Amino acid sequence: MFEFPGDPTTPGIASLPSLPDSQRISPDQSAQMPRIPSTPLSYVDAWPILEHLGGPDSPRSWQGSLPFTYHVGPGPVRVHMRLRQDYQFRTIWDVIGQVRGTDSPDEWVIAGNHRDAWVYGAVDPGSGTAAMLESVHGIGELLKSGWKPKRTIIFASWDAEEEGLIGSTEWAEQHDPELASAIAYFNTDVAVSGPKFGASAVPSLKPFLRDITKAVPAAGGGTVYDAWRRAGPPESETEQEVHDPVPGAAHPAPLASWDVMVGDLGSGSDYTPFLQHLGVPSTDIGSPDSYGVYHSVFDDFAWFKKFADPDFLYEQQMARVFGLETIRMADADVLPFDYEEYGKEIEAYIDRAKKRADIEFGARAPSFVEAAQAARRFEEAGAKILSREQRPPNDPGKLNRALREAERALLIPEGLPHRSWYRHAIYAPGENTGYAAVVIPGVNEAIDGHDLGRTEQQLATLMAALERAARVLGNDH
Repeated sequence: MFEFPGDPTTPGIASLPSLPDSQRISPDQSAQMPRIPSTPLSYVDAWPILEHLGGPDSPRSWQGSLPFTYHVGPGPVRVHMRLRQDYQFRTIWDVIGQVRGTDSPDEWVIAGNHRDAWVYGAVDPGSGTAAMLESVHGIGELLKSGWKPKRTIIFASWDAEEEGLIGSTEWAEQHDPELASAIAYFNTDVAVSGPKFGASAVPSLKPFLRDITKAVPAAGGGTVYDAWRRAGPPESETEQEVHDPVPGAAHPAPLASWDVMVGDLGSGSDYTPFLQHLGVPSTDIGSPDSYGVYHSVFDDFAWFKKFADPDFLYEQQMARVFGLETIRMADADVLPFDYEEYGKEIEAYIDRAKKRADIEFGARAPSFVEAAQAARRFEEAGAKILSREQRPPNDPGKLNRALREAERALLIPEGLPHRSWYRHAIYAPGENTGYAAVVIPGVNEAIDGHDLGRTEQQLATLMAALERAARVLGNDH
Protein backbone atom coordinates (compact mmCIF):
# COMPACT_ATOMS: atom_id res chain seq x y z
CA MET A 1 0.00 0.00 0.00
CA PHE A 2 2.96 2.38 0.16
CA GLU A 3 2.62 2.68 -3.65
CA PHE A 4 -1.19 2.67 -3.91
CA PRO A 5 -4.14 0.99 -2.20
CA GLY A 6 -7.10 -0.70 -3.85
CA ASP A 7 -7.30 -3.31 -6.59
CA PRO A 8 -3.70 -3.94 -7.70
CA THR A 9 -4.86 -4.52 -11.28
CA THR A 10 -6.46 -1.06 -11.65
CA PRO A 11 -4.18 1.63 -10.19
CA GLY A 12 -5.88 5.03 -10.31
CA ILE A 13 -9.12 3.88 -11.95
CA ALA A 14 -12.26 2.28 -10.51
CA SER A 15 -12.38 -1.51 -10.66
CA LEU A 16 -15.94 -1.82 -11.93
CA PRO A 17 -17.46 -5.09 -13.25
CA SER A 18 -17.90 -3.37 -16.62
CA LEU A 19 -14.20 -2.49 -16.92
CA PRO A 20 -12.75 -4.29 -19.95
CA ASP A 21 -9.78 -6.59 -19.41
CA SER A 22 -7.73 -4.36 -21.71
CA GLN A 23 -7.77 -1.66 -19.02
CA ARG A 24 -6.55 -3.99 -16.28
CA ILE A 25 -3.04 -5.11 -15.46
CA SER A 26 -3.10 -8.90 -15.29
CA PRO A 27 -2.27 -10.22 -11.81
CA ASP A 28 0.89 -11.96 -13.02
CA GLN A 29 2.17 -8.65 -14.42
CA SER A 30 1.17 -6.38 -11.53
CA ALA A 31 4.20 -5.09 -9.65
CA GLN A 32 2.07 -4.87 -6.50
CA MET A 33 1.20 -8.57 -6.29
CA PRO A 34 3.42 -10.42 -3.79
CA ARG A 35 6.24 -12.46 -5.28
CA ILE A 36 7.45 -14.22 -2.13
CA PRO A 37 5.09 -16.95 -0.87
CA SER A 38 4.20 -16.55 2.80
CA THR A 39 1.82 -18.09 5.29
CA PRO A 40 1.04 -17.47 8.97
CA LEU A 41 2.01 -20.21 11.41
CA SER A 42 0.85 -20.99 14.91
CA TYR A 43 3.59 -21.28 17.52
CA VAL A 44 3.05 -25.07 17.57
CA ASP A 45 4.08 -25.28 13.90
CA ALA A 46 6.84 -22.67 14.21
CA TRP A 47 8.39 -24.38 17.27
CA PRO A 48 10.28 -27.24 15.52
CA ILE A 49 11.46 -24.93 12.74
CA LEU A 50 12.88 -22.32 15.12
CA GLU A 51 14.29 -24.96 17.46
CA HIS A 52 16.40 -26.54 14.71
CA LEU A 53 17.75 -23.36 13.10
CA GLY A 54 21.52 -23.00 13.37
CA GLY A 55 23.77 -20.02 12.83
CA PRO A 56 24.38 -17.08 15.14
CA ASP A 57 22.08 -16.17 18.00
CA SER A 58 19.31 -13.87 16.90
CA PRO A 59 19.27 -10.24 18.08
CA ARG A 60 17.87 -10.31 21.60
CA SER A 61 14.89 -8.18 20.57
CA TRP A 62 13.91 -11.10 18.28
CA GLN A 63 13.87 -13.63 21.12
CA GLY A 64 10.35 -14.86 21.74
CA SER A 65 8.82 -16.92 24.52
CA LEU A 66 9.63 -20.45 23.33
CA PRO A 67 12.04 -22.22 25.73
CA PHE A 68 15.23 -22.14 23.68
CA THR A 69 17.60 -19.61 22.16
CA TYR A 70 16.50 -18.34 18.76
CA HIS A 71 19.02 -18.45 15.91
CA VAL A 72 18.98 -16.81 12.50
CA GLY A 73 20.12 -19.76 10.34
CA PRO A 74 20.86 -20.83 7.72
CA GLY A 75 19.63 -24.39 8.25
CA PRO A 76 20.25 -27.13 8.94
CA VAL A 77 16.46 -27.55 9.18
CA ARG A 78 14.67 -27.63 5.83
CA VAL A 79 10.98 -26.85 5.33
CA HIS A 80 8.74 -27.83 2.46
CA MET A 81 5.87 -25.34 2.17
CA ARG A 82 3.03 -25.88 -0.28
CA LEU A 83 0.60 -22.99 -0.78
CA ARG A 84 -2.40 -22.84 -3.07
CA GLN A 85 -3.38 -19.29 -4.02
CA ASP A 86 -6.76 -18.29 -5.42
CA TYR A 87 -6.50 -15.25 -7.69
CA GLN A 88 -10.05 -15.15 -9.04
CA PHE A 89 -11.82 -11.82 -9.37
CA ARG A 90 -14.75 -11.52 -7.01
CA THR A 91 -17.46 -8.90 -6.49
CA ILE A 92 -17.26 -6.84 -3.31
CA TRP A 93 -20.06 -4.72 -1.90
CA ASP A 94 -19.98 -1.18 -0.56
CA VAL A 95 -23.24 -0.25 1.18
CA ILE A 96 -23.99 3.47 0.79
CA GLY A 97 -26.71 5.49 2.52
CA GLN A 98 -27.48 9.10 1.67
CA VAL A 99 -29.45 11.99 3.17
CA ARG A 100 -29.73 14.70 0.54
CA GLY A 101 -28.90 18.23 1.65
CA THR A 102 -31.39 21.06 1.34
CA ASP A 103 -29.07 24.03 0.60
CA SER A 104 -25.94 22.51 -0.98
CA PRO A 105 -26.81 18.97 -2.09
CA ASP A 106 -23.66 18.65 -4.21
CA GLU A 107 -21.44 19.19 -1.18
CA TRP A 108 -20.93 15.81 0.49
CA VAL A 109 -20.02 15.03 4.10
CA ILE A 110 -18.95 11.38 4.10
CA ALA A 111 -18.67 9.11 7.14
CA GLY A 112 -17.35 5.59 6.75
CA ASN A 113 -16.26 2.36 8.39
CA HIS A 114 -15.25 -0.95 6.86
CA ARG A 115 -17.36 -4.05 7.37
CA ASP A 116 -15.03 -6.94 6.50
CA ALA A 117 -12.81 -8.62 9.10
CA TRP A 118 -10.04 -11.20 9.19
CA VAL A 119 -12.17 -13.53 11.31
CA TYR A 120 -15.01 -12.36 13.59
CA GLY A 121 -13.79 -8.78 13.97
CA ALA A 122 -15.70 -7.69 17.07
CA VAL A 123 -13.27 -4.82 17.67
CA ASP A 124 -11.89 -4.46 14.14
CA PRO A 125 -14.19 -3.35 12.58
CA GLY A 126 -17.38 -4.39 14.42
CA SER A 127 -17.02 -1.77 17.15
CA GLY A 128 -16.76 0.93 14.48
CA THR A 129 -19.64 -0.50 12.48
CA ALA A 130 -21.87 -0.52 15.58
CA ALA A 131 -20.95 3.10 16.36
CA MET A 132 -21.67 4.17 12.79
CA LEU A 133 -25.03 2.37 12.69
CA GLU A 134 -26.01 3.99 15.98
CA SER A 135 -25.10 7.37 14.47
CA VAL A 136 -27.31 6.54 11.50
CA HIS A 137 -30.11 5.64 13.91
CA GLY A 138 -29.75 9.02 15.66
CA ILE A 139 -29.84 10.91 12.38
CA GLY A 140 -32.90 8.89 11.42
CA GLU A 141 -34.65 10.14 14.55
CA LEU A 142 -33.72 13.72 13.63
CA LEU A 143 -35.17 13.24 10.15
CA LYS A 144 -38.41 11.98 11.66
CA SER A 145 -38.62 15.19 13.69
CA GLY A 146 -38.44 17.27 10.52
CA TRP A 147 -34.75 18.20 10.54
CA LYS A 148 -32.81 18.04 7.28
CA PRO A 149 -29.10 18.72 6.74
CA LYS A 150 -27.91 21.65 4.64
CA ARG A 151 -25.31 19.47 2.92
CA THR A 152 -25.67 15.89 1.75
CA ILE A 153 -24.62 13.25 4.29
CA ILE A 154 -23.27 9.93 3.02
CA PHE A 155 -22.70 6.94 5.28
CA ALA A 156 -20.53 4.20 3.78
CA SER A 157 -19.93 0.62 4.87
CA TRP A 158 -16.76 -0.37 3.00
CA ASP A 159 -15.94 -3.89 1.88
CA ALA A 160 -12.46 -5.46 1.42
CA GLU A 161 -10.58 -2.98 3.60
CA GLU A 162 -8.44 -5.75 5.04
CA GLU A 163 -7.35 -6.75 1.54
CA GLY A 164 -5.87 -3.31 0.84
CA LEU A 165 -8.56 -0.60 1.29
CA ILE A 166 -10.21 -1.90 -1.85
CA GLY A 167 -13.84 -0.91 -1.23
CA SER A 168 -13.16 2.70 -0.25
CA THR A 169 -10.42 3.24 -2.85
CA GLU A 170 -12.43 1.96 -5.79
CA TRP A 171 -15.50 3.96 -4.69
CA ALA A 172 -13.42 7.13 -4.32
CA GLU A 173 -11.83 6.61 -7.73
CA GLN A 174 -15.28 5.97 -9.26
CA HIS A 175 -16.71 9.17 -7.74
CA ASP A 176 -13.66 11.37 -8.28
CA PRO A 177 -15.64 14.12 -10.11
CA GLU A 178 -18.35 14.39 -7.43
CA LEU A 179 -15.78 14.32 -4.63
CA ALA A 180 -14.28 17.54 -5.96
CA SER A 181 -17.04 19.25 -3.95
CA ALA A 182 -16.78 17.00 -0.87
CA ILE A 183 -16.45 18.86 2.41
CA ALA A 184 -14.91 16.20 4.67
CA TYR A 185 -14.46 12.49 5.22
CA PHE A 186 -14.88 11.07 8.74
CA ASN A 187 -13.54 7.59 9.47
CA THR A 188 -13.74 5.10 12.29
CA ASP A 189 -12.28 1.62 12.30
CA VAL A 190 -11.15 0.17 15.65
CA ALA A 191 -13.64 2.33 17.53
CA VAL A 192 -13.44 0.59 20.91
CA SER A 193 -10.80 -1.82 22.19
CA GLY A 194 -10.74 -0.28 25.67
CA PRO A 195 -11.51 2.95 27.51
CA LYS A 196 -9.06 5.32 25.82
CA PHE A 197 -10.12 7.77 23.11
CA GLY A 198 -7.77 8.72 20.29
CA ALA A 199 -7.96 10.61 17.03
CA SER A 200 -5.97 11.66 13.99
CA ALA A 201 -6.81 14.43 11.52
CA VAL A 202 -5.52 17.02 9.14
CA PRO A 203 -4.45 20.03 11.24
CA SER A 204 -7.33 22.19 9.99
CA LEU A 205 -9.77 19.77 11.67
CA LYS A 206 -7.89 19.16 14.92
CA PRO A 207 -9.60 22.07 16.77
CA PHE A 208 -12.96 20.91 15.36
CA LEU A 209 -12.39 17.40 16.73
CA ARG A 210 -11.44 18.74 20.14
CA ASP A 211 -14.60 20.87 20.22
CA ILE A 212 -16.76 17.86 19.31
CA THR A 213 -15.34 15.86 22.23
CA LYS A 214 -16.13 18.72 24.61
CA ALA A 215 -19.82 18.26 23.77
CA VAL A 216 -19.99 14.48 24.38
CA PRO A 217 -20.35 13.00 27.89
CA ALA A 218 -17.66 10.47 28.77
CA ALA A 219 -18.39 7.02 30.10
CA GLY A 220 -16.49 7.78 33.30
CA GLY A 221 -17.91 11.26 33.93
CA GLY A 222 -17.14 14.68 32.50
CA THR A 223 -16.68 14.96 28.76
CA VAL A 224 -14.74 12.87 26.29
CA TYR A 225 -12.32 15.79 26.03
CA ASP A 226 -11.78 15.75 29.81
CA ALA A 227 -11.03 12.02 29.78
CA TRP A 228 -8.80 12.44 26.74
CA ARG A 229 -6.83 15.15 28.48
CA ARG A 230 -6.56 13.16 31.71
CA ALA A 231 -4.94 10.35 29.74
CA GLY A 232 -1.85 12.57 29.60
CA PRO A 233 0.34 14.54 27.24
CA PRO A 234 2.45 13.14 24.43
CA GLU A 235 5.56 11.21 25.46
CA SER A 236 7.73 14.32 25.19
CA GLU A 237 5.69 17.30 26.34
CA THR A 238 8.81 19.47 26.55
CA GLU A 239 9.53 18.90 22.87
CA GLN A 240 5.78 19.01 22.14
CA GLU A 241 5.84 16.08 19.75
CA VAL A 242 2.83 14.17 18.54
CA HIS A 243 3.63 10.52 17.89
CA ASP A 244 1.68 8.64 15.25
CA PRO A 245 -0.61 6.01 16.82
CA VAL A 246 1.23 3.36 14.80
CA PRO A 247 4.72 2.59 16.19
CA GLY A 248 7.56 3.41 13.84
CA ALA A 249 6.53 6.85 12.60
CA ALA A 250 9.61 8.20 10.86
CA HIS A 251 8.91 11.88 11.39
CA PRO A 252 6.59 12.60 14.33
CA ALA A 253 4.71 15.86 14.03
CA PRO A 254 5.37 18.66 16.50
CA LEU A 255 2.39 20.33 18.11
CA ALA A 256 2.07 24.03 17.47
CA SER A 257 0.72 24.35 21.05
CA TRP A 258 0.05 21.70 23.67
CA ASP A 259 -3.46 20.31 23.80
CA VAL A 260 -4.80 16.79 23.67
CA MET A 261 -2.89 14.77 21.12
CA VAL A 262 -4.45 14.53 17.67
CA GLY A 263 -2.21 12.43 15.46
CA ASP A 264 -1.36 12.63 11.78
CA LEU A 265 -2.97 10.47 9.11
CA GLY A 266 -0.70 7.86 7.54
CA SER A 267 -2.54 4.88 6.08
CA GLY A 268 -4.07 1.58 7.12
CA SER A 269 -7.70 2.65 7.01
CA ASP A 270 -10.27 4.09 4.65
CA TYR A 271 -9.43 7.80 4.90
CA THR A 272 -6.42 7.16 2.66
CA PRO A 273 -8.01 7.62 -0.79
CA PHE A 274 -10.04 10.61 0.32
CA LEU A 275 -7.20 12.64 1.82
CA GLN A 276 -4.04 11.49 0.11
CA HIS A 277 -5.37 10.95 -3.40
CA LEU A 278 -8.27 13.42 -3.66
CA GLY A 279 -7.46 16.05 -1.02
CA VAL A 280 -10.66 15.73 1.06
CA PRO A 281 -10.03 16.91 4.66
CA SER A 282 -10.29 13.84 6.91
CA THR A 283 -10.39 12.61 10.48
CA ASP A 284 -10.11 9.17 12.07
CA ILE A 285 -11.40 8.41 15.57
CA GLY A 286 -10.86 5.26 17.56
CA SER A 287 -9.36 3.51 20.53
CA PRO A 288 -5.55 3.66 20.70
CA ASP A 289 -5.24 0.81 23.20
CA SER A 290 -3.24 -2.14 21.91
CA TYR A 291 -5.18 -5.34 22.40
CA GLY A 292 -3.80 -8.85 22.22
CA VAL A 293 -6.43 -10.39 19.95
CA TYR A 294 -5.95 -8.05 16.96
CA HIS A 295 -6.70 -9.74 13.62
CA SER A 296 -7.16 -13.11 15.27
CA VAL A 297 -9.92 -15.64 15.86
CA PHE A 298 -10.16 -14.36 19.45
CA ASP A 299 -11.44 -10.91 18.38
CA ASP A 300 -15.01 -12.01 19.00
CA PHE A 301 -18.05 -10.85 20.91
CA ALA A 302 -17.10 -12.76 24.05
CA TRP A 303 -13.72 -10.99 24.25
CA PHE A 304 -15.32 -7.62 23.54
CA LYS A 305 -18.00 -8.08 26.20
CA LYS A 306 -15.54 -9.25 28.85
CA PHE A 307 -12.55 -6.99 28.22
CA ALA A 308 -13.24 -4.10 25.86
CA ASP A 309 -16.59 -2.57 26.83
CA PRO A 310 -18.77 -4.77 29.09
CA ASP A 311 -21.62 -2.25 29.34
CA PHE A 312 -21.21 -0.72 25.86
CA LEU A 313 -20.70 2.72 27.40
CA TYR A 314 -17.64 3.52 25.27
CA GLU A 315 -19.49 2.28 22.21
CA GLN A 316 -22.21 4.87 22.87
CA GLN A 317 -19.56 7.53 23.41
CA MET A 318 -17.94 6.81 20.04
CA ALA A 319 -21.31 6.81 18.29
CA ARG A 320 -22.04 10.29 19.66
CA VAL A 321 -18.66 11.68 18.60
CA PHE A 322 -18.99 10.17 15.13
CA GLY A 323 -22.56 11.37 14.66
CA LEU A 324 -21.84 14.90 15.96
CA GLU A 325 -18.88 15.27 13.60
CA THR A 326 -21.17 14.50 10.70
CA ILE A 327 -24.13 16.65 11.76
CA ARG A 328 -22.10 19.74 12.67
CA MET A 329 -20.13 19.66 9.44
CA ALA A 330 -23.25 19.10 7.34
CA ASP A 331 -25.08 22.02 9.00
CA ALA A 332 -22.24 24.52 9.50
CA ASP A 333 -22.98 28.00 8.15
CA VAL A 334 -19.21 28.51 7.86
CA LEU A 335 -16.97 25.47 7.52
CA PRO A 336 -15.00 24.93 10.77
CA PHE A 337 -11.50 24.69 9.28
CA ASP A 338 -8.48 26.22 11.01
CA TYR A 339 -5.72 26.81 8.46
CA GLU A 340 -3.70 28.94 10.83
CA GLU A 341 -3.14 25.81 12.93
CA TYR A 342 -2.29 23.92 9.72
CA GLY A 343 0.32 26.51 8.76
CA LYS A 344 1.98 26.42 12.17
CA GLU A 345 2.33 22.65 12.00
CA ILE A 346 3.82 22.79 8.50
CA GLU A 347 6.34 25.41 9.65
CA ALA A 348 7.41 22.99 12.39
CA TYR A 349 7.69 20.14 9.86
CA ILE A 350 9.94 22.26 7.64
CA ASP A 351 12.12 23.33 10.54
CA ARG A 352 12.63 19.71 11.56
CA ALA A 353 13.39 18.64 7.99
CA LYS A 354 15.95 21.44 7.70
CA LYS A 355 17.79 20.13 10.76
CA ARG A 356 17.80 16.64 9.27
CA ALA A 357 19.09 17.95 5.94
CA ASP A 358 21.87 19.89 7.67
CA ILE A 359 23.01 16.67 9.33
CA GLU A 360 22.68 14.63 6.12
CA PHE A 361 24.23 17.01 3.59
CA GLY A 362 26.41 19.29 5.74
CA ALA A 363 27.66 22.35 3.86
CA ARG A 364 25.86 21.19 0.70
CA ALA A 365 22.44 21.26 2.43
CA PRO A 366 19.81 23.06 0.34
CA SER A 367 18.15 26.26 1.48
CA PHE A 368 14.82 25.85 3.24
CA VAL A 369 14.21 29.60 3.35
CA GLU A 370 11.71 29.79 0.48
CA ALA A 371 9.72 26.78 1.69
CA ALA A 372 9.61 28.23 5.21
CA GLN A 373 8.47 31.59 3.84
CA ALA A 374 5.73 29.87 1.82
CA ALA A 375 4.57 28.06 4.97
CA ARG A 376 4.53 31.37 6.81
CA ARG A 377 2.39 32.96 4.07
CA PHE A 378 0.06 29.97 4.26
CA GLU A 379 -0.24 30.43 8.03
CA GLU A 380 -0.90 34.17 7.63
CA ALA A 381 -3.59 33.48 5.02
CA GLY A 382 -5.07 30.95 7.44
CA ALA A 383 -5.11 33.52 10.24
CA LYS A 384 -6.87 36.07 8.03
CA ILE A 385 -9.53 33.67 6.87
CA LEU A 386 -10.00 32.43 10.45
CA SER A 387 -10.84 35.99 11.52
CA ARG A 388 -13.38 36.15 8.68
CA GLU A 389 -14.87 32.83 9.85
CA GLN A 390 -15.51 34.46 13.21
CA ARG A 391 -17.28 37.43 11.53
CA PRO A 392 -18.74 35.82 8.41
CA PRO A 393 -20.54 37.75 5.67
CA ASN A 394 -24.26 37.33 5.16
CA ASP A 395 -23.55 35.06 2.20
CA PRO A 396 -20.58 32.86 3.18
CA GLY A 397 -20.53 30.95 -0.11
CA LYS A 398 -17.22 32.33 -1.37
CA LEU A 399 -15.65 31.99 2.07
CA ASN A 400 -16.72 28.34 2.28
CA ARG A 401 -15.45 27.63 -1.22
CA ALA A 402 -11.98 28.87 -0.25
CA LEU A 403 -12.04 26.81 2.95
CA ARG A 404 -13.17 23.74 1.03
CA GLU A 405 -10.61 24.03 -1.76
CA ALA A 406 -7.50 24.86 0.29
CA GLU A 407 -6.80 21.22 1.13
CA ARG A 408 -7.02 20.22 -2.53
CA ALA A 409 -4.54 22.94 -3.41
CA LEU A 410 -1.98 20.96 -1.39
CA LEU A 411 -2.17 18.10 -3.90
CA ILE A 412 0.81 17.60 -6.22
CA PRO A 413 -0.50 17.02 -9.77
CA GLU A 414 2.31 14.59 -10.67
CA GLY A 415 2.20 12.84 -7.29
CA LEU A 416 5.06 11.82 -5.02
CA PRO A 417 8.28 10.37 -6.42
CA HIS A 418 8.06 6.62 -7.11
CA ARG A 419 4.33 6.55 -6.24
CA SER A 420 2.24 8.99 -8.20
CA TRP A 421 -1.08 7.77 -6.74
CA TYR A 422 -0.19 9.58 -3.49
CA ARG A 423 -0.56 13.26 -4.28
CA HIS A 424 -0.68 15.06 -0.93
CA ALA A 425 2.29 17.34 -0.30
CA ILE A 426 2.01 17.18 3.50
CA TYR A 427 0.95 13.63 4.46
CA ALA A 428 1.53 10.11 3.19
CA PRO A 429 2.33 6.72 4.64
CA GLY A 430 6.09 6.27 4.56
CA GLU A 431 7.71 4.12 1.90
CA ASN A 432 9.37 2.15 4.71
CA THR A 433 7.20 2.86 7.77
CA GLY A 434 4.17 0.63 7.23
CA TYR A 435 1.03 2.59 8.08
CA ALA A 436 2.82 5.38 9.94
CA ALA A 437 2.63 8.91 8.55
CA VAL A 438 5.57 10.77 7.09
CA VAL A 439 5.08 14.53 7.00
CA ILE A 440 6.16 16.58 3.96
CA PRO A 441 6.96 13.14 2.51
CA GLY A 442 8.61 14.28 -0.72
CA VAL A 443 11.24 16.26 1.19
CA ASN A 444 11.78 13.88 4.09
CA GLU A 445 12.05 10.79 1.93
CA ALA A 446 14.53 12.52 -0.37
CA ILE A 447 16.66 13.26 2.70
CA ASP A 448 16.28 9.65 3.82
CA GLY A 449 17.42 8.59 0.34
CA HIS A 450 20.58 10.78 0.60
CA ASP A 451 19.45 12.45 -2.64
CA LEU A 452 20.41 16.13 -2.66
CA GLY A 453 18.97 16.86 -6.09
CA ARG A 454 15.61 15.30 -5.26
CA THR A 455 15.54 17.14 -1.93
CA GLU A 456 15.94 20.47 -3.75
CA GLN A 457 13.28 19.52 -6.30
CA GLN A 458 10.82 18.41 -3.62
CA LEU A 459 11.38 21.62 -1.65
CA ALA A 460 10.35 23.55 -4.76
CA THR A 461 7.30 21.29 -5.17
CA LEU A 462 6.32 21.81 -1.53
CA MET A 463 6.74 25.57 -1.83
CA ALA A 464 4.52 25.63 -4.94
CA ALA A 465 1.78 23.64 -3.13
CA LEU A 466 1.86 26.00 -0.14
CA GLU A 467 1.71 29.03 -2.41
CA ARG A 468 -1.33 27.57 -4.21
CA ALA A 469 -3.11 26.91 -0.94
CA ALA A 470 -2.32 30.40 0.38
CA ARG A 471 -3.73 31.96 -2.80
CA VAL A 472 -6.91 29.89 -2.46
CA LEU A 473 -7.35 31.11 1.13
CA GLY A 474 -6.74 34.68 -0.03
CA ASN A 475 -9.54 34.46 -2.60
CA ASP A 476 -12.36 34.30 -0.05
CA HIS A 477 -13.77 37.75 -0.78
